[in-house]
Amino acid sequence: MSAPRVVVLVDFDGTAAAQNVAETLLERYGGETSYAAGTWMANRESFRKGEMTLREYQERAFNGVDVTLEEMGEGLKGLCWPREGFQKFVSFCNANEIHLFIITNGLQFYVDFVLEHAGIEGLPVCAVAVEGPPHQLRYSYPYDTETCWEWGNCKCRILEESKAAGDVKTVMIGDGWSDYCAARLADAAFARATMRQHCDANGVPYIPFEDFHDVLAAFRAGIPGVWEPSPADEGSSG
Repeated sequence: MSAPRVVVLVDFDGTAAAQNVAETLLERYGGETSYAAGTWMANRESFRKGEMTLREYQERAFNGVDVTLEEMGEGLKGLCWPREGFQKFVSFCNANEIHLFIITNGLQFYVDFVLEHAGIEGLPVCAVAVEGPPHQLRYSYPYDTETCWEWGNCKCRILEESKAAGDVKTVMIGDGWSDYCAARLADAAFARATMRQHCDANGVPYIPFEDFHDVLAAFRAGIPGVWEPSPADEGSSG
């Protein structure tokens, strides 16, 4: 019997990216000017208080930005970049036929720009699609569910669909609440920041990490029941 495939699902803002890219863009381009839906900071405060969903906050905040998606994306150069070690981990996964996906509740356009600026090509991304001119952005949610509407995309759905593809072991890597939800269903999880607190509070096992050098070291050492290293893996990890 052949070994199971390994699918690694990586959150973007604050995980694959060293920064919260959405907030970086809003801080630079959102300003404090009031518009029909209020300021982006007022909307963020409402979201943090539980008065609106992430989906509502994100749509309202970015619809208040005056510049185009392309201008925002180009403006990310020098502002946002992948977390340390991420490129090496991508290379390791490619060399060892580990399937790595970005899964995020954030917007596809800025994920694509950050990866492009870093020279990372061909990485599958599950994100919120957006298009259109300033103040008239149109959003679509290819990975939402009826029970997880408020987050935009359901990371649990993406993880479960990965498992349904056959003999698959799944790994969730993240830093927040929506990542914790998926980590409960994964065969292994890596956690940083507030995701650790959620895992600790609910007894969900995880491997702590701060950057992807930590993640890569864990894979090279072996993750019981998920990934077993071999001399060939070591030689091709880059």
